[in-house]
Amino acid sequence: MKTAYDIIIRPIITEQSMEDLDIKKYAFEVAKDANKIEIKRPSLRSPPRT
Repeated sequence: MKTAYDIIIRPIITEQSMEDLDIKKYAFEVAKDANKIEIKRPSLRSPPRT
């Protein structure tokens, strides 16, 4: 199984992505061989709010 370090390459830093931080929307470059399931895997998500 791939780790988050294998899937996420780097954050995408653009004017639009900086504006989206206010609504907690983040943009990352991901590995070309990663599929949607691996990207959405719960271990890659932030912990739930309490």
